[in-house]
Amino acid sequence: MRTLRSLSCWSVLIQGIFLASLAPLALGFEAEIAPLLEVSCLECHDAETKTDLNFEELGHDLSDPVVFRRWEMVYDQIRTGEMPPKKKARPDAALLKRALHSLRNDLRKANRRAQTRNGRVPVRRLTGIEYEFTLQDLLGIGGAFANYLPPEGGSAKFDTVAEGQGISPVHIRGYLAGADRALDEAITLGRRPPKEPRLIDYQNSPYVAMWFERELRRGGNTIKKVEDAVVTFDSRPHVMPSHHVGYRPPYPGRYRIMAGAYGYQAKTPVTLLLMRGSDTRDGTELIGAFDLEPGTTRTVTVTTYLTPDDYFYPAVADLDCDSKGQNIFGAGGAIGYRGEGVAITWLTIQGPLEENWPPASTRKLLHGVELLEGRGRDGSTIKLSKPPLEHVAEIVRHLAEVAFRRPLREGELEGFVRLAEPTLTEDGDFEKALRISLRALLSSPQFLFHSGDPGLLDDHALATRLSYFLWKSLPDEELSRLAGEKRLGDPTTLAAQVERMLNDEKSMRFIRDFLGQWLGLHEIDATTPDDKLYPEYDDILRQAMLRETELFFQELVVENLPVRNLIDSEFSFLNRRLAKHYGMTGVRGEQFRKLVLPEDGVRGGLLTQASVLKITANGTVTSPVKRGAFVLTKLLGRVLSPPPPDIGSIEPDTRGTTTIRETLDAHRNVQSCARCHREIDPPGFALECFDPIGGFRTRYRSSGKGDWSERKLFGRRVYEYKEGPAVDGSGVTAEGRTFKGIRDFKRLLLTQEEEVARNALSNLIVYATGGEIQFADRDEINQLVQRSREEEFCLRAMIHMVVQSQMFRNK
Repeated sequence: MRTLRSLSCWSVLIQGIFLASLAPLALGFEAEIAPLLEVSCLECHDAETKTDLNFEELGHDLSDPVVFRRWEMVYDQIRTGEMPPKKKARPDAALLKRALHSLRNDLRKANRRAQTRNGRVPVRRLTGIEYEFTLQDLLGIGGAFANYLPPEGGSAKFDTVAEGQGISPVHIRGYLAGADRALDEAITLGRRPPKEPRLIDYQNSPYVAMWFERELRRGGNTIKKVEDAVVTFDSRPHVMPSHHVGYRPPYPGRYRIMAGAYGYQAKTPVTLLLMRGSDTRDGTELIGAFDLEPGTTRTVTVTTYLTPDDYFYPAVADLDCDSKGQNIFGAGGAIGYRGEGVAITWLTIQGPLEENWPPASTRKLLHGVELLEGRGRDGSTIKLSKPPLEHVAEIVRHLAEVAFRRPLREGELEGFVRLAEPTLTEDGDFEKALRISLRALLSSPQFLFHSGDPGLLDDHALATRLSYFLWKSLPDEELSRLAGEKRLGDPTTLAAQVERMLNDEKSMRFIRDFLGQWLGLHEIDATTPDDKLYPEYDDILRQAMLRETELFFQELVVENLPVRNLIDSEFSFLNRRLAKHYGMTGVRGEQFRKLVLPEDGVRGGLLTQASVLKITANGTVTSPVKRGAFVLTKLLGRVLSPPPPDIGSIEPDTRGTTTIRETLDAHRNVQSCARCHREIDPPGFALECFDPIGGFRTRYRSSGKGDWSERKLFGRRVYEYKEGPAVDGSGVTAEGRTFKGIRDFKRLLLTQEEEVARNALSNLIVYATGGEIQFADRDEINQLVQRSREEEFCLRAMIHMVVQSQMFRNK
């Protein structure tokens, strides 16, 4: 195995090539490739043929991005054997070698010249989630600020890619609104709220009482009062929301909600949910789920961030119907109902959880200003010790030094400070004037965009890139200090910081966002499972699905495990609800724990996790095409051609009379479809043993009422399906290798570990740097794959290699 140069030698080599490429570019590929085009290409790609590629018109100026991309495509198709087509005569080997060598060299030189001039990556802005985390960490708050911005779009695989980003008037309005809301949360003045927990007295609330006897058809009769508790059989928000029983969070901050509860008439574990809603946002969010074992009362606790716009309420899940198979709605209401419910004996809320008042966020932001708890005789909580404008300048400077993520330039802050002058002159309102300056700072290009000049990143730009890679936020005090001391660029120091950051809980931000975009987990709500075919799917199961994948990937990073675990693994992370979904027994409680999977089971690796299986299906049926494309593109990193424009979509048959395999057999008989489907369909067939929500199956579910003895209550839904045709998970790969099912297929896929590793490494580079892999980057990618092979393709080591690479350390 060839020994790699040390990092320092590699850096010198790359920099030398960059400098050499500054010389005038003498292109020589035109003469070398012309004979190959003449004998193998012009017959199909000239002015007289109807193709997208016309070599007679294609220029040779590789400084033109359009021309460069065309020749890059030509190089790739010739190198991989796609051109000329296999039915055509093969070109002379020596001729082919000379042409490819010349074209490769000139493409690389042209690309390096462009990188030296402009950098690999254009200036990029903060993504929505980076904007949110940056405001939270900068100001010590916890609001949902990404909601003020439009969804990230573009064709790039990651929203960090600069070329796929845009900025519009909608963004500007969102930044201003987000800054206003962040300052509202950060500047909390006024009297301190009570420190003691506040009882939410459901038992004696007139609002709750009116639902005890109101008709079922009018939303009532789904709760009842017993001697020691209020019992609920309902998950809807209208019965017990906190804002209707007299409680609103007085200030933004962290609150602790505690409750005592037990399973009512429960013979199996039932689940108490705590939900959060908002007057300013649609929908509700699950903030806590707790298993209640039969015969025991449990005290549960959840700490969450709330604002005065928020409310919360208890709800239920995993309730069995009564002995007649009826839920609360079918039985006619709570009176006399014998099915399972949840009894809530007490519930309290305490917060904001602050040791001192005003809160730490306010004290941190109003640097140099004396803050008085409560309200003085002059109605103010702020005491100024010097002219107001001097205080504004001090606060703005103190915040900007952190917010801009680099040393301040001379005169840079004067414009922000001057914005406060008119308000101070007109009415002397210090807080109002200060907000104007801070609002402008938090909406400025210096705050919203990554800085850096072409070439090697300086220490501050390197700290910014590293922090937004692993923490999705600005550098902390230690990173900033090392950058200020110009020590971060040292490879040993840089590696130590990567270790520190990966060991920090904030690294879960990276894991969640990276997986959400790479695997598409952010799209888990793009489809809703049919509640008659898959009534067991709810938000508890949805969150458990995502949590399994996140904890699984985190384990690969923490323990530096090989990427072959992405294909198949001996372990996963489960709680009771997800284990039950997987057909595994003996797992109790809502807490996730690492479990060794059964040797003869089907689970193990990403492909058999319910989150991946959910996003690769629609709400009704599975599609081998969609799942097969996921394996090829997301896991192996292959590029698939789009389907012909005249080929329609594959319609599911929910009646169960035709299997998807039979439907695809007819589809593959179309000549234009056959080539791609030979590659795409086999991985999808191997995953057919999993239904649209990731449950294992041997038969398809189809619409129609099934066995009533299987009825279970999941919220308001019951089973209403029947068994359909048998599932066939066998197939033959495009290379001619047969498999009988998912276990066989994963064994075949393990032989492609290096392909998986290359793809994972490439995705990490793109995500971390904000730039797609370019032609001139390919040599370094190959070097990194080689080094990774020597490290057994272990994931934590790969992250270190990414950070030490020239692609990461150069703009």
